[in-house]
Amino acid sequence: MGKTQDLTEGNILRVFCLFALPLFFGSLFQQLYGTVDLLFVGNFLGKSDAAAVGASGILVTCLIGLFTGISVGAGVVAAQYRGAGNAEGVKLCIENALTAGFIGGIILTAAGLLFSYQALVWLNTPQKIMAKALTYIRIYLLAILPMVIYNMSAGILRAIGDSRTPFFVLAAGGILNVCMDALLIAVLKKGVAGAALATVLSQLFTAVASTACVVKKEGLLEKRWELSGSMTKRIFVVGVPLGIQSMILTLSNIFVQYYINGFGEDAVAAFAVYFKVENLIYLPLMAFGQAMVTFAGQNYGAGKYGRVRQGAVSCNVLSAAVTGVIAAVILFFGKQVLGVFCSDGGVVEEGLKVIRVTFPFYFVYAIQEVTGGIIRGMGRTMQSMVIVIINLCVVRVILLKIFVSAFHSVSAVAAVYPVTWVLAAASFAVCCRACLRSPAEG
Repeated sequence: MGKTQDLTEGNILRVFCLFALPLFFGSLFQQLYGTVDLLFVGNFLGKSDAAAVGASGILVTCLIGLFTGISVGAGVVAAQYRGAGNAEGVKLCIENALTAGFIGGIILTAAGLLFSYQALVWLNTPQKIMAKALTYIRIYLLAILPMVIYNMSAGILRAIGDSRTPFFVLAAGGILNVCMDALLIAVLKKGVAGAALATVLSQLFTAVASTACVVKKEGLLEKRWELSGSMTKRIFVVGVPLGIQSMILTLSNIFVQYYINGFGEDAVAAFAVYFKVENLIYLPLMAFGQAMVTFAGQNYGAGKYGRVRQGAVSCNVLSAAVTGVIAAVILFFGKQVLGVFCSDGGVVEEGLKVIRVTFPFYFVYAIQEVTGGIIRGMGRTMQSMVIVIINLCVVRVILLKIFVSAFHSVSAVAAVYPVTWVLAAASFAVCCRACLRSPAEG
């Protein structure tokens, strides 16, 4: 297991980079779960199957959104306790977070299985791919409980300063996912069902492995678990706004998916491929945001507010620069990168239209994520929720209707993303400056 790291001491960029680097590579491995599915499906089965995977995957994201936010909330609480040197608080936080995640994961799985068909109908899923999409999503839904448990465990490990263990677990899970896809799709010819089952098995492995690491590292089996209403309440107070934020953001993306589905099979497959390629930028970027949540949380808990201010500047510059370089490389080799995931010429051309609109502005998204991470690490999750809902949900949906009505093109759908990134980044910057002026309030 990896060593825990104290982010309240030492050179800011050095400790931030050392902590973020495993998250960076871990994020790249994490993309394998969906990306390898699509790579095998797109090349061994065809674009109808790729479209089915793309059309149904967003439902899982919506379902686990609430507990994804709660896992971040648990991480914030644990990071603040760790920064304050309160070991008992850390232990109590972990026990209550894992218990809530287990119960919640079971409920979400049942709800997903019950409403999956109707949800695909509401998404305007083309009838041609409905059967395959339904098969994929019903098997994939079995991965929800492992996803929730993994997110809780990995978030806690990062909060206490261990970013290496989640990376090793993700790396092993990613390799397992590749092997299972090769076996179930290429060898046994199980189609989209095989792709979904491969993800379920790999997610189950990551959940078990990461939870075992948390239990061993914190000695949770040495004493009786203590369930605390006040601790659970604190986790939910911090985490529920982030969960609501995640769910509503996903719902706004469902509106986007609805419009995409209206452009036909090529557009659906193109955006499915685009979102996988986008992960090459987004997931490393997300790692910087996750690192900043822990950095801000530990230093806030330790009362080192000046260190948070210094980190806000240097880490934003770093993340924007890294993101800009990755985006430029993908733009330059766009046709080749998209072609890896689907060889159909029409799908690749539609995908190129999308990346040419969004990728030049991805550095703004980096600033949005890191600055938002500071706010969340300080526990100001309600402010984060308001900013995201207004800019990335309400404004995005309004612009989507205006842009598509005016231009009726795939590029018009893509254009709503950079516009709303700029608005959200500006809002986060203003909020972050205000919070850092009075960090002890709220």
